[in-house]
Amino acid sequence: MKKIMFGNSLMLLSIAFFVLVGLKNMPVYIFWPAMILLIVGFIMAVVGFFSNSN
Repeated sequence: MKKIMFGNSLMLLSIAFFVLVGLKNMPVYIFWPAMILLIVGFIMAVVGFFSNSN
């Protein structure tokens, strides 16, 4: 369950970065770390969902 929650929080953080870059409040080069956060968060959420630990 902790992996799912951590993955979801990483994805929400990356979405916040996307919004801030779109509003031009942050530099454009933050886009690529936000993409990496989104992918890592998605992988962590999927792994947490399919793991057998409680």
